[in-house]
Amino acid sequence: MMKKMIVLLSSLLLSMNVFAAGNSNAEMRCASLENKIIVGQKEWVTVMNTEQRTIAKVDTGATTSSINALDIKDFEEDGKDMVSFKLKSKDKISNAITLPVKRWVKIKQSSTTKLSRRPIVDLDIKLGDKTYKTPFNLVDRDHMTSDILLGRSFLNPIALVDVEQKYLYK
Repeated sequence: MMKKMIVLLSSLLLSMNVFAAGNSNAEMRCASLENKIIVGQKEWVTVMNTEQRTIAKVDTGATTSSINALDIKDFEEDGKDMVSFKLKSKDKISNAITLPVKRWVKIKQSSTTKLSRRPIVDLDIKLGDKTYKTPFNLVDRDHMTSDILLGRSFLNPIALVDVEQKYLYK
């Protein structure tokens, strides 16, 4: 009888610990959610250093963010891959920007079977009153409806997406 009570009491204490651990994890998840912003399916952003303000499409299906770039020229400087480009937003074209290439990616678009090789660079964008540094792949997006696409590499650490909303940050 005593052994059964000890086993029963041990089981009860173990389940209480599991429940408490579950609450702790839930509290940790809630705390991490508190630190995130909510963005809509489209948001106004400013590309810093160009002061170009445009609408960005939020795309949770894209791994990396993408930005409309023209005159993309890659070269090597002091043994590092570099890229020179101009950003286009609506009818505005920025001055030439030169940045180090963070990495190269091969991307398959749904509209074609060809892989395109694109440079990834870090750019600062302003969303609301905060500025974020995030990687962008450079590509001519003139044929697309949005000049900027914000992917998971930008969204994951800072944002939750409410697809029913637009323009939460003006």
